[in-house]
Amino acid sequence: MKMVKEVAACSVIGTVVMVGYGIAWNWVTVENVGMGAISALIMAVIVKLSVAFEKITSTFCLKQKSLAKAKRVFTSWLILVGSKVAAMGAIVILFGEQVQFSGPASGVVAFYLTIMSILIIESMLGKVMSKRRLQPITD
Repeated sequence: MKMVKEVAACSVIGTVVMVGYGIAWNWVTVENVGMGAISALIMAVIVKLSVAFEKITSTFCLKQKSLAKAKRVFTSWLILVGSKVAAMGAIVILFGEQVQFSGPASGVVAFYLTIMSILIIESMLGKVMSKRRLQPITD
């Protein structure tokens, strides 16, 4: 249930970021809010699954006898970067011209900045929410 809540929260944040960037930034095109929401959901699911998979492979790599840290860094990088490329590919294939990322490197820069914005906002909101839960209620 926790994973579903995280994906839902990330999807809402992603939708706001995608639609906002679509309005304010010519490197991101989002035809409508629905397309932004579906794209954000795809990104959220792929990001959450890749982070979970990265944790599993990280544990496995660190148990290796030779070059454990190097293997961990490489596999973590490959999984996390590769998952973003997979998400972008899925969005481009599914939505074509309805959702586009353009600009440098065929839109990769805009896509990564969008993903990073979503993750940073999600992290900041998570910290704020956890601080609010820790504070005692006073009258």
